Amino acid sequence: MGWMRSGLVPGVAAVAAVVLAGSACGGPGTAPGPPGRSPGSAGCLGAQRMQCVVGSASPVTVTVPSPRPTTPPPWPEHGMVLAEGNDPPLAFGSQVLDPAAGVLYALVPTSVASPSARDVLEAIDLRTGRVRRGASYRADGLALASGLLWVSVYSGPGGHPELAEASPATLATIRSVPLPGSPGLAWSVAAGPPGSVWAGAGRTLLRVSASTGIVLARAVLPAGLQLTAVAAGPGGASLYAAALRLPPRYGAVVLEYSAGAGRLVAQSGAGTLRWSVGGASLTAVPGGVWTWFRTGMMGQSGLLRARSLSVAGGFPTTFSTADSPATGIGTVYDWAMGSDSAYGGGTLWVATSPGLLACVNPDTGRVRAQETLTPGQALGVYAMAADRAAGRLVAVISTVSNTTGATTVTLETITPPRDCWG
Repeated sequence: MGWMRSGLVPGVAAVAAVVLAGSACGGPGTAPGPPGRSPGSAGCLGAQRMQCVVGSASPVTVTVPSPRPTTPPPWPEHGMVLAEGNDPPLAFGSQVLDPAAGVLYALVPTSVASPSARDVLEAIDLRTGRVRRGASYRADGLALASGLLWVSVYSGPGGHPELAEASPATLATIRSVPLPGSPGLAWSVAAGPPGSVWAGAGRTLLRVSASTGIVLARAVLPAGLQLTAVAAGPGGASLYAAALRLPPRYGAVVLEYSAGAGRLVAQSGAGTLRWSVGGASLTAVPGGVWTWFRTGMMGQSGLLRARSLSVAGGFPTTFSTADSPATGIGTVYDWAMGSDSAYGGGTLWVATSPGLLACVNPDTGRVRAQETLTPGQALGVYAMAADRAAGRLVAVISTVSNTTGATTVTLETITPPRDCWG
């Protein structure tokens, strides 16, 4: 398995030295050079002009061939197989990476066949692959925020959903926080101001104390919306929420809230995510939020500015004018099947299910460099995280064999070029 440069090679300018025999340049009878230079020393007017004066004749243009462009080397990578087979349970679990601790946390189903099976909280060492197992839950999602693991649990006493706090060190449950809503409601979690997290589902956003489980603040989404994702701004001042527009309206919107009190700051326009069929996903960056969503089998991605949620970059050029959604042309802005992203090391990292991996400028949404996964068929990227100190990107991906159809879940450690890092 390897990563190969996709072919985005910048143009290369070069000049070849031209040697003229005899006294063609700089010899007796050479025409005077530019002012300030002695005769006989400036017969060649410089490779930049690609001309040479021969005696008293007119300048002769010399054709200088351009060298063939070279393809940059592939990004070095190392893969460690975590699971393989026709139905590896790890491929069905929620996962989160902590590169600083060198650990992948995952909720792994005890049975792939049974949707009601409990999930076991696991910690996988990124260096050795050793697995530690902890508490089990009937869970829907996993997040790492404010130094704790947060598990969205389907139902607790009385049939209400819960938010379980778990220790990253022991994988044991510290406490459970009762949440409002129906038992099947899945809650999303993002970091809040120090010592707290934001949890959201339906139309409700709750800021919860990490030390006590007490609700510190509450916000309610506008009517006609249903939450699909939350993301915390790296600076700690903003909270972003993505929501599906319920029928008879369609599409999705992104909302920005103050991270402390939950005050609504901005809401994206109705046309920005008009083709969304299931809400949107989010990755916050210092100046805004990267947003991606499915339009069916295809999808779109782009960058929205903080405080206004206007489009800063990305999205297909036909996005706001065409009468049809994305076509899956194969970029990080217009793709087929799926996408994922993460922010770290001053860079936005974006991957798509067809196998494209790119480092993206978090201010403009422009691609700095990108790679393409070549073997097999990329099925998905479960988690990504950047380790700036080591200059590496860690990603959990799955591929399917073209011959056996078996799925392999792999931990990829990738070394992007220096130009990727902000």
